Amino acid sequence: MSSGVVCDAACTKAFDEMKIRKQSKFLIFKISDDKKSIVLEHSGAADASFADFCAKLPDAECRYAVLDVKINTKSGAEADKLIFVAWSDDNASVKPKMLYASSKDAIKKTLSGINEEYQATERGDLDEDEIKKKAGHVS
Repeated sequence: MSSGVVCDAACTKAFDEMKIRKQSKFLIFKISDDKKSIVLEHSGAADASFADFCAKLPDAECRYAVLDVKINTKSGAEADKLIFVAWSDDNASVKPKMLYASSKDAIKKTLSGINEEYQATERGDLDEDEIKKKAGHVS
């Protein structure tokens, strides 16, 4: 079921800049206060760390994010992969969790080129190695 929340055009623009020009290491999106649109909240510099990314995800709240991770492919090559991260802290109240869950398709359809999704519900889930595995990393 869709919530009727729409993705702001600035989200698509920031995502395209990230995908094509590698200008950001991560993007974090939130649902606006009026609950009508998904807006860009943070953009991590190209040299930002995974710790920087985690620090921008608020406790007891929900967010969407796109993270650029380096992985090793089956052929042994190194590749950059964009992975969608759904942050839904266990301590968040039920209403925002439901709104974010029902609005996720709106942003995923807008950000073309993302194949994998990673769900995190607590700080312990924010594990860079696990996210890389989900993106197709081979050890």
